[in-house]
Amino acid sequence: MDREELEKQILEIVKAKQIKNGGNGGNKMGDFDHILNLSIEDRNAFLQRMADENKIVIREGANQKMIMLPK
Repeated sequence: MDREELEKQILEIVKAKQIKNGGNGGNKMGDFDHILNLSIEDRNAFLQRMADENKIVIREGANQKMIMLPK
């Protein structure tokens, strides 16, 4: 799968979660492991690159980092 397809799938998961919880909370970093199938370091780098491109936001949650859509 190419990068664009992976990003599209990640955004679909994040959007579905945001609709479900009304914009409160977000996805955990590990919620995408089944799609990305990467090491933790590579997964985090992939998600960070998406955040750097303003496709997602990574916020520090109470217990872990959370992935959300930019506002």
